[in-house]
Amino acid sequence: MARRSLAGSAITLLLCAIAVGVLAACSSTAAELPPDVTQPVTIRIAAFEGPETRALFRIIPEWEHLTGNHVEIGIVRPDADGRAVSGDYVEYRAAIVANAQSHGGLYDVIIIDDPWMPFLAANGYLTPLSPFGYESSPDVIGRSAVLGVWPPPFGPPPPDALGAVRGAETYAVPLVGNVMMLWYRGDVITRPATLDELAVSLEHPDPAFTLTAGLAPSSNPHVFLTWLSARGGTIFDRNWRASPLRTQLATDALAEYLREATRLGVPFAEYEGERFSPDTRILDGTATAAVAWAADAQQILTSAVSDQIRVTQFPSGRQQSALTGNWLLGVPRDGQHAAVAYDFIVWATSRDVMKTSALLGVPPVRQSLFDDRELVTTFPWLPDVAAALSTAFARPRVPAWEYLEGALSCSLDTALRGAELIPSGSPVNAYAGIAATALGEVADRFEATLEEWGYYRSSEFWRSDPARRVPGDPTLEFACPGRGG
Repeated sequence: MARRSLAGSAITLLLCAIAVGVLAACSSTAAELPPDVTQPVTIRIAAFEGPETRALFRIIPEWEHLTGNHVEIGIVRPDADGRAVSGDYVEYRAAIVANAQSHGGLYDVIIIDDPWMPFLAANGYLTPLSPFGYESSPDVIGRSAVLGVWPPPFGPPPPDALGAVRGAETYAVPLVGNVMMLWYRGDVITRPATLDELAVSLEHPDPAFTLTAGLAPSSNPHVFLTWLSARGGTIFDRNWRASPLRTQLATDALAEYLREATRLGVPFAEYEGERFSPDTRILDGTATAAVAWAADAQQILTSAVSDQIRVTQFPSGRQQSALTGNWLLGVPRDGQHAAVAYDFIVWATSRDVMKTSALLGVPPVRQSLFDDRELVTTFPWLPDVAAALSTAFARPRVPAWEYLEGALSCSLDTALRGAELIPSGSPVNAYAGIAATALGEVADRFEATLEEWGYYRSSEFWRSDPARRVPGDPTLEFACPGRGG
């Protein structure tokens, strides 16, 4: 998932009363805990502070009360004593990766962003859950459940997992059902069923609206990847070549996105810092639509235009699809209390406890909660989140996906700078040259990197050493040429 700024504490205060009432009801889930702990122990949970995890901090005292066990929460910083809950995504990610690589044994439970799974699972840094008797519940949306499985049952097979059974083992359980959604102003445009309808609505908004209607501009690669997928595009073929990015379909998708992202005429320099908060301009009323995460939709409750904002499944192009970004709970291989950690994960992802999280605005992954009358009354967009999750696509299962994503970001930045020089609302083909150049650059960078990592080596290279793994980890950063990073 993307780096993101923290939502305001006002949401916490607003929803605190809701959570307190539900926590009492969670006592009924005590029977779900296996009775395998005879003496209380202390488990260490690595967590960060954000809209996706806020509810987790609320449920921990209830689990301690039910089990007699104790929890220490936060990451261990190398330059400080004790544990701290970080609000910085990059710092948190670095702590998880460093502990895994050093076998530090600092955590019993970790919160995992799903793109980290290829690094953590493939390298043996997570404990398999089947020995504990774990079976995925049919209530969990399938495209969320598979994010914690390795080898991945979707996408091109990782070269270092040749011959392994796809979906052989579950290593993490989904906690948060995040997915990219369309946010729009219901007083300016009607709900678009397709991308074509969205473009027409932004060009011809409600006549009573006197300002320019447009999409919140964003250089966030997750926004474009969602747009590309809806138009039927993808990144890699079955052989890990980036040839789909060199197609006319991909060029048309990016050209269309560049036109819509520059419709408002906002200079790139003014929204560059909003890369990981693409909802910023719709929340303050200066944009008509935005493509943003479902987990951030709780911010609508405190927006200046909250009565007008709607959240819906991303419109279809050639297909109905949007980028997923679930958060998961896993047990590190070097943890000290694996059985107790597993018990916590089972409890924290149970239906009743997940409802507590959902009442705080955190999108669940259990289908039954998307039909819960109390939840839907509070967050009417939840049925659309369920629909989006059921058709969502995941980022490619590459250990250092963030590095490739950085390369994509660089080219998107350049393309957006060029597109803002074209008169607003110009035909899509006016942006085609910029789009084709940008995507060709991305494809070349992707393939050069994967070549270096060994993706195009023969199968014999990987089979000759079963311990050989694709290099890279989630902390690798791509430096944009000429910009120093």
